[in-house]
Amino acid sequence: MKRRVFLDTNIFIYAFEFPESNSSKVITLLNKGQIEAVISERVLQEVQAYFKKFHSKDISALFRDYLLRTCVLVFHSDFKREMLKYKKLIKEKDLEQVAAVKKLGIKYMVAYDRDFEPFEEYITPKEFIKEFGLKPASSVY
Repeated sequence: MKRRVFLDTNIFIYAFEFPESNSSKVITLLNKGQIEAVISERVLQEVQAYFKKFHSKDISALFRDYLLRTCVLVFHSDFKREMLKYKKLIKEKDLEQVAAVKKLGIKYMVAYDRDFEPFEEYITPKEFIKEFGLKPASSVY
């Protein structure tokens, strides 16, 4: 059975910018169908905005299509109650991700963001790759 994981914005960015990174290894698992990735509307928007700003509108559109094709997209309207529960525990920019993970009971929130450290689901790309039984790259991200 595939592991269901939540992937944060930075996983997609680091995978593209640093092809030898652990984030890239996570995306390889996704591309091979070995994990089921869940993303939120916010992750989709952040990835699109990053690639539009730092690369091009066309690359941004390609990433949008890729995310919609390979990931399960969840909508913030589906977990407003959870967002209220965790509002005081995390920054607004990360709230949607935490609420989605909690509501859906996802075991792993793969990210490289210290703001997620208080949450048991948080795991860095390097630790996730180790957990998956693969040899990690030297970088944490």
